[in-house]
Amino acid sequence: MLFAGVDIGGTTIKIGMIDEQGIIHAQYSYPTKADLGKDASVQWICDVCKEILDKHPHLVAFGLGCPGVVNPRDRSVYYPPNLLGWDIVPLADMVEKATGKPAFIDNDANAAAIAELEVGAGVGVPYFLYITLGTGVGGGIILDGKMYYGERGGAGEVGHIVVDIHAQPQEGQLNFQPGTLEELLGRKGLISMAKRISAQYPDSYLHTVGEIDVHHISEGVERHDPASVECFTIAGKILGLGIASILHLFDMRIVVIGGGISQAHPLFLDTARKILRERAMPTVGKESDIRVAKFGSTAGIVGAAMVAKHYFQP
Repeated sequence: MLFAGVDIGGTTIKIGMIDEQGIIHAQYSYPTKADLGKDASVQWICDVCKEILDKHPHLVAFGLGCPGVVNPRDRSVYYPPNLLGWDIVPLADMVEKATGKPAFIDNDANAAAIAELEVGAGVGVPYFLYITLGTGVGGGIILDGKMYYGERGGAGEVGHIVVDIHAQPQEGQLNFQPGTLEELLGRKGLISMAKRISAQYPDSYLHTVGEIDVHHISEGVERHDPASVECFTIAGKILGLGIASILHLFDMRIVVIGGGISQAHPLFLDTARKILRERAMPTVGKESDIRVAKFGSTAGIVGAAMVAKHYFQP
């Protein structure tokens, strides 16, 4: 069976035709057209799905991955942050009506977690935490082989766990953002941390690269640059402490980490592993394991397709 995985971003819709083993048979890319507003961009997404169906008439279902809170119970996406003017949109129902094919929807991080559960690093693991580290920090919670959604579909927002009680809102920042994993370990947070630390090291490699990005910090660690090493050591400690708190809450021991930053220098995740084992209760820490996700740049489309596979009833 082939499933269409539709990864809806703020600027691009990426689509993959993917089989039950997670193998990609075809890929497509379209502009999201979010600047046209809600009604026009939603209609465009439906039109794109109809075009994909014309190309692949034997596909069995559509899986949709969207940013923001998604409630699978009412099959709607709620106020996605990077889709202009969207409020509560019953997108799965709209795609299903437009194409005549079953459609299923989930948050993009949840979708990536389901991909790891179905065909990735979480195969055979009934309880695990999925974290995506990239521009932001998101997550998904797998309990007894099923995605845990919470009351309204918003469970798994691990990026909003507060790990720095002293952080205060900056100008333009919302009150729930300071001191969270996302603010500290998302791409901007890591870059800000690297800039602050490198200011204390006049000879740091990071002063030679122009505008710092995460891959420069990784390169700095390779070069034994003290500022880069300190940055990833601190970041790993923060991540390890955050993970320990979550694993205690759900009595689980396995963590799968995806997103672009998961591919950074191993010092980052190795430090997180060390801190997790040191700071978690023995019943959790001694058996804990942080794994790198199987799916990297294709996590969006494979995840969306696996949402369809996971929930599709022939």
